Amino acid sequence: MLSSVTASLPSDDVAAADMVLFRTSPPTAPGPALDLLRRCAPEMLGDVTDARLYLLVDVAAEDPHQALAAALVVPGSTPERARMVALAVEPSRRRRGLATRLLSDVRRSLQAGGEILEFCTNADDALTKMLRRLGFAEDPDVVNDGYSHRSVGRPVLWRSRET
Repeated sequence: MLSSVTASLPSDDVAAADMVLFRTSPPTAPGPALDLLRRCAPEMLGDVTDARLYLLVDVAAEDPHQALAAALVVPGSTPERARMVALAVEPSRRRRGLATRLLSDVRRSLQAGGEILEFCTNADDALTKMLRRLGFAEDPDVVNDGYSHRSVGRPVLWRSRET
């Protein structure tokens, strides 16, 4: 999937009028995605046999294969669900909206295939607002298995919703 973004990436000396092209897709060569996930989220990597990797790259960059952000999605508890277990952004590229962009693209890609994306995270007010804007909702029915609805300090299960 090719998309264009007209806003600049902060501190990249890229003018706002310049076009930065991003591609998010399951990579044919998973090496860059796995390398980034191993460096940034090693505790989340287990058996990746059934996992789908998603990679965000800048196709106009000097190295169009460098992973800017990567996500690891595994099968969920039912065939129509997919669970994101890791999302990582290259440390030098953080705080630029890349994780938001990748999360949004993964959600849309899975939704187009009839799947619901779910993941668990501790969400502060800003993250909660962003997740709702992207089309996610807290699951109010899940209060066991380590998840908690609106409980401080405990992870909350988020699910994509129809948009």
